Amino acid sequence: MVKVFPTEQSCHQYLAYQRWEGIVECPYDDCKGDKAYVFKDGIRYKCTCCKRIYTAKTNTFMEASKLSTIKWIMAMYLVLHKKGISSVQLAKDIDTCQKTAWFVLQRIRTALGNEEEMQLEGEISLDETFVGGKNKNRHADKKVKQSQGRSFKDKTPVMGMLQEQEYQMIERPHKNDPTKTVIEKVITKESRVICKVIKDTKAESLQPIIKQYVKEGSLLISDEWYAYRGLNTTYDHQVVDHGKGQYQNEAGYSSNSIEGFWSHCKRSIVGIYHKTSRKHLEKYFNEFTFRYNYRNLGVQDQINMVISNMECRLKYKDLIA
Repeated sequence: MVKVFPTEQSCHQYLAYQRWEGIVECPYDDCKGDKAYVFKDGIRYKCTCCKRIYTAKTNTFMEASKLSTIKWIMAMYLVLHKKGISSVQLAKDIDTCQKTAWFVLQRIRTALGNEEEMQLEGEISLDETFVGGKNKNRHADKKVKQSQGRSFKDKTPVMGMLQEQEYQMIERPHKNDPTKTVIEKVITKESRVICKVIKDTKAESLQPIIKQYVKEGSLLISDEWYAYRGLNTTYDHQVVDHGKGQYQNEAGYSSNSIEGFWSHCKRSIVGIYHKTSRKHLEKYFNEFTFRYNYRNLGVQDQINMVISNMECRLKYKDLIA
């Protein structure tokens, strides 16, 4: 990566090209001029309209950072790699302190959740999970009373909606023997997921989110939790009754996909981050959902996706407020 971006100028030019697609645009909301003078350093621009000076990082999550741009790009790569990276490890990898590395990660996670969320449609699996650890594993002086089941005293609920993969089975000639045919699975739409941290798992909390992010008329698959009752007025609702030992209902539907996604999330939390706070949990799930939704893209394309959504600011005082 250092060979690809040997100088700060090359990093800025890459950001500028990915952000503006070759046409420089003033980043200030009250201007948006499309012509600018370029300074000799190849980094700064001066808008011919409002006369203000800016760079490719102005009005983005990287603005006002003292870190070099190559370190930001390296951090993006490491966040998207496998199951993520802790702030302690990132601090070692980009040669900075843990506090700065944590702030870098939270700003990147903010950008990961900055993309426009399209409504899900088709076959959608619904489920909730709880993040916060098991009470039985705590020391006696840290155990939380009356925290069994769906209690939210020591756990944070997260709502998940996963659009199932769509595919067709086609018959085509065999590549090596034209006299034979093979059946091939052709994916027409990749699965994608949307997650939202919620205050509780009541119908008043779950159903507005479902109606906001899932297109009417879609097929919903959920467990028997009472908060999902009534969705059949707007959607085709299939129930898998786990309480009766069902993992696939009579019609052949299951919610295994979203449950598998939760297992990936919790492996990241347990194995990489160890502990996440209720306050910042939404940002961590921004990371998990982005990594899942773009898992089939190459690393370079994933980084380009982050850069395309980088117009968001997060100040440290707001982060810790």
